[in-house]
Amino acid sequence: MTSPQDEAPSKLRDTLRSMNFKLADSSPEYIQRRKKQMVLFMTAAAATIFTSRFAYKSTITRQYVPTLFQGNHLPPLSYNFTQDATVAVGTGTMLCASVSSMLIFGTCWIMDVSSFEEFGWRMKSALGGVRRQMELAKTPVDEESATIQDGLNDILEGKFEPNFDDEARKQ
Repeated sequence: MTSPQDEAPSKLRDTLRSMNFKLADSSPEYIQRRKKQMVLFMTAAAATIFTSRFAYKSTITRQYVPTLFQGNHLPPLSYNFTQDATVAVGTGTMLCASVSSMLIFGTCWIMDVSSFEEFGWRMKSALGGVRRQMELAKTPVDEESATIQDGLNDILEGKFEPNFDDEARKQ
């Protein structure tokens, strides 16, 4: 017997194959990974739409429209500048965060990145870091630098000799 969970990927694969997507031939883990990336991006896009509507509504409700014979050069006396500034900063922060998250998740979805570690690997390979690291590893190290490097490695590994200076002075 097949469960509904087993049928869903096959329906998805059939749909992807009928539309001639290469994703249909991918592993289930890869399809799940791409689906997660898509959901993150769509969630960020929905948050961006929500915050932009919220910003629009809060701007419209705070708009001052004077009556016919009222001067438009003086704001009303009941106006609270502190509250308006607080709402403006909060709304701007929400807009900035939602748009930034949408940009980040969209870029990660395009680049097929799912973690910070993976992002580091992708950037390193895209910017030529792997090649440069290999070239740097091939360069010869002089004796003084090797001694200092070995000493630092010994300290980091816990091979520290606390009485080393006293023994050197006795000799």
